Amino acid sequence: MSSSAVSDGECEHKTRTILWCMPRSVSTALTKCLSFTPDTHVWFEPYCYCSLARREIQNRLQVDLPTFYHGNEHTFHQAASFMNESTSCKSFKSESLSYNEVKKSLESWSNKHVFVKDIAFSIGENERPFLPTGFKHTFLIRHPLRSFYSQRKMMFEHCSKLGLLTGEAADESTYDLERHNHYMTPGLFIKDVYDLWKYIRENFDRDPVVMDGDDLLANPSEMLPKYCRAVGLPCEESRLTWDASLNVVKTWKLPADDLLENIVAWYGTATRSSGFKPANRMPSRDEVTRDVIRCTDQVLPFYEEMYEHRMKV
Repeated sequence: MSSSAVSDGECEHKTRTILWCMPRSVSTALTKCLSFTPDTHVWFEPYCYCSLARREIQNRLQVDLPTFYHGNEHTFHQAASFMNESTSCKSFKSESLSYNEVKKSLESWSNKHVFVKDIAFSIGENERPFLPTGFKHTFLIRHPLRSFYSQRKMMFEHCSKLGLLTGEAADESTYDLERHNHYMTPGLFIKDVYDLWKYIRENFDRDPVVMDGDDLLANPSEMLPKYCRAVGLPCEESRLTWDASLNVVKTWKLPADDLLENIVAWYGTATRSSGFKPANRMPSRDEVTRDVIRCTDQVLPFYEEMYEHRMKV
């Protein structure tokens, strides 16, 4: 890695990078890794929680959450309260749930490097005007069979803990990832990544960076510096391992200060990571539940097209 690494001295310009991903794609571990880049400010899923807050308030009050905060403060305070209830958090900031406020904040940050990790379903056609200007858009994908297999375990654990599951959904053997997942999107997360990738290609960057999470885990010494070079970030040999504590994670810009400690099922392993570990064996179709197979088959063509455009060693 050292022969191809980019030193701090070689990267004096400012960088603005967004990593768009799907759940369970190694994105949080990569974000923690890159957080140790000097003079880097990390934003963690700001648009994602705008989207989830919109869904919460639609489900509970049957009203739309505005995209602009000012003039709609009361509605956003309600949304923050609902988000606290659905996540067991206590500190959701109402302003952080506004797409327009997120855009303005991202564009005003002054650090040399700004890195944003977010989930692509947050930006549908109606939210595209709120993409921040001056940012390089990159994408992280992973095979849907592996992603859905992991999602199913994670979502059942998280929703069971919060008491959100009843009837057949409360039994892991009959839980359905698509029908019983409060957070699932019509695009099953993966087509959402694909749609945003196509939009970015057609309007901003004809060849945006695409990286596969399994490629990163299999060969971090090659893939990490390649990604860093592509977005202009410095990268050193030491970046392959990092402090396992939560100290750097506590510097992230979050929509709720206690978010990561309350959604352990989603983020716990990655936020306490100290390096990229080899991926577990890919499960076979015989080993997974029918809902995982059904979801995989629906979105596999979108993943495969993006996979053909991924960075290679």
